[in-house]
Amino acid sequence: MTPNTSVPKYFFSLDAIRGFAALIVVLCHWQFFFYKDYTVMTSTIAEMPLPLYSWLSMFYNHAFFAVDLFFLLSGFIFFWFYADKISSRETSFNNFICYRVTRLYPVHFITLVALVFLQAMMIKVNGRPFIIQNNDAWHFVLNLLMIHSWGFESHPMFNGFNGPSWSVSVEFLLYLLFFIVSFKRLQHKKVWLIGFVIAGAVLQHFYSMIGQGIYSFFLGGLVFHLYKWLITRKNTGRITMIVTGIAVFIWLIVLTEYAFSYIRNASMVVFQHLLPGKSVAFDTALFDLSRNTFFRTFVSPATVLSLAMLETTKGSLKIKWLQVLGNASYAIYLIHFPLMVLFALVTSVLGIDRHVFQSPFMLLLFNAILIPVSIATHYYFELPVQKLFRGRLLKKTQPVTVVLKDL
Repeated sequence: MTPNTSVPKYFFSLDAIRGFAALIVVLCHWQFFFYKDYTVMTSTIAEMPLPLYSWLSMFYNHAFFAVDLFFLLSGFIFFWFYADKISSRETSFNNFICYRVTRLYPVHFITLVALVFLQAMMIKVNGRPFIIQNNDAWHFVLNLLMIHSWGFESHPMFNGFNGPSWSVSVEFLLYLLFFIVSFKRLQHKKVWLIGFVIAGAVLQHFYSMIGQGIYSFFLGGLVFHLYKWLITRKNTGRITMIVTGIAVFIWLIVLTEYAFSYIRNASMVVFQHLLPGKSVAFDTALFDLSRNTFFRTFVSPATVLSLAMLETTKGSLKIKWLQVLGNASYAIYLIHFPLMVLFALVTSVLGIDRHVFQSPFMLLLFNAILIPVSIATHYYFELPVQKLFRGRLLKKTQPVTVVLKDL
């Protein structure tokens, strides 16, 4: 690795953690196999016979932070790569939206179509769909237009077909909002960006999906501005070590708290004194909210900032398989749900008891299929389709460096 104080052309480390985040989401969704009739959650995650739960409980219970990380990474990368180009009119709306839609749409479309058939078969075999309801014509149209998490759906938690694609719909909305912000030359105005973060937090109370996306995306933009400021300081290498040390320290607190709950226990005592008369459930909910806000606002940003700083000052650690995993992360994220429906169908048709999903070997088999299929989808479907449509939709294609495979 060679020292470098200029912004890299590609953040390998950020791409790699996106791949791991996608696999964490897959692990969390394994709980779906233990829902009553593949529909209703009747027990807590801790009570489910999930494979390797004692080792992987942190990921099973807190995988929603991984989706936050997707939005955070997108914000960081977009403010780095696109904001000034849009502001200076170097990148037009047509160019921007063409590249973004052709990035999101191909895999979204094929998984949507696949689930039309898979869910129909699931209803025929088991009498009900797998987890996601509202697989009707209206929700198909919303999914087809990628606006199925914009408030038009019957219920935010049941937006039809490929449930995890709610974040794709929100991401599409964020693209439009980001373009407006950059076109209006607000991308460097920190007050505006902080305002969007606050607005996202407030909106999340009323519509969690869009609020979550706005909060984390624009927080990612602020993290980029902090990164850009830090790499222009003197003693950048020393600053990098300090930032990395802070990130490691925060992670040590997170991991030890998860193992021993010492902060939770102390917080319960404090809450009882400060908020007498409140129930234990209220105090627990308050702690969980504080913990989640801390993780989203400090732990994930500190992690992204430290990795970006390390890659800038120490050089890129180019590990091929990590790059391949990162490139395939979007496909992993969208393909895993239809693959789960297929697994549920096969076991139902063959009369195999659902206890089979308790086995670590079944989890291993699932990922052994998912990961190669997703990699092949990325290289032999996503990229060729993107090239085809970008060439046809853009009269004069402007060369755009592929940076980070943004969700």
